[in-house]
Amino acid sequence: MNLILHADEIFLKGSNQPFFYRCLIYNLKSLFSGMKIRRIESGFWAENINEADIDRLALVPGIANFARAIKCPNKIEEIKKSVSILLTAGDIKDKKFRITCDRSFKKFPLSSAQIEKEIGEHVRIKIGLKVDLSAPDINIRISIGKDYAMVYGNTTDGAGGLPTGSSGKVLCLISGGIDSPVAAYKMMCRGASVGLVHFQNQTKVSAEVGQKIMDLAKTLAKFQPRIELFMVPFSGLQKEIVMNVPSTHRMIVSRRLFNKIGTIIAGQHGYQALAAGDSLGQVASQTLENMNVIYKDNGMLKLAPLIAMNKKEITAISRRIGTFEISSRPYEDCCSLFLARHPATKARLEDVVRFEKNIDFDALDKKEIISYHISYN
Repeated sequence: MNLILHADEIFLKGSNQPFFYRCLIYNLKSLFSGMKIRRIESGFWAENINEADIDRLALVPGIANFARAIKCPNKIEEIKKSVSILLTAGDIKDKKFRITCDRSFKKFPLSSAQIEKEIGEHVRIKIGLKVDLSAPDINIRISIGKDYAMVYGNTTDGAGGLPTGSSGKVLCLISGGIDSPVAAYKMMCRGASVGLVHFQNQTKVSAEVGQKIMDLAKTLAKFQPRIELFMVPFSGLQKEIVMNVPSTHRMIVSRRLFNKIGTIIAGQHGYQALAAGDSLGQVASQTLENMNVIYKDNGMLKLAPLIAMNKKEITAISRRIGTFEISSRPYEDCCSLFLARHPATKARLEDVVRFEKNIDFDALDKKEIISYHISYN
């Protein structure tokens, strides 16, 4: 299958456009084995696309839309043949159509309006479809270039945004719940190359816990050429928190430690920011007061791509990208161990800092942090 693809926000980048185009081409070649892709006047021409890859292609950051396409000589009879092939390849029974033409090659002997009329008459008479200019079932688009014409039908929406790798590196804290994988994906759609860090609860079966996080990382690697995953053993610090921090504040202290450790890992591996799946007011640790405390003294830019989204919106994205079923597998992560019956919702920084002074940070053995490089293919 051959496709025409259109990039989303790259056209806004002025003289920097070539860099963003190279990022998108690299990502697509890495993610889809055998794909051949190159720039053309109206977007990208992609060859050797498998039908089974279409749904995943629609979720790759940086693509505005795409469609099955035919490239042909820029002669009116050849264009008619290509339109007929495109239409008869699908279900066209009782469908209404329109023709939309644009000409970057202005020396073509017919105007855009003349092409639309002639091709429209061909479809109406030879194929038997009815015209509907306002709400067609099928909009056949014809793009006339200097050396060839491009014919394609209805487009499929892409993920939009910017290609991953075009906006720096972001390390995303991933818990195993629904929100954090969605936060990682949203950062990818803003062009970030995303890495993941997970703080592992070693009081449960480690293999089960690790497999869930691995599966989430592998699913996210469908949309980015490679994902770096850091697994941090947290049992020693878990004990320190339980012994030294009141239950009402354990979640806040633990999240501050996640950020501090994440900042160290990020600095060592060239990441420029941390990201998390916070949604304002969703749980006790995500009140403005508590997030102010959690984010203080972080030492690195902290991003929250889901901050204004509700659970329904987040869940819808998790289903679309394929992480929902994995995130729904039951197991207790680090955060669940610190849930209190009546957690603090308006923590004070001075109290939390006082609790932290009693924690032995040497309980974390940095040598036990394991990193993985995960690819989908």
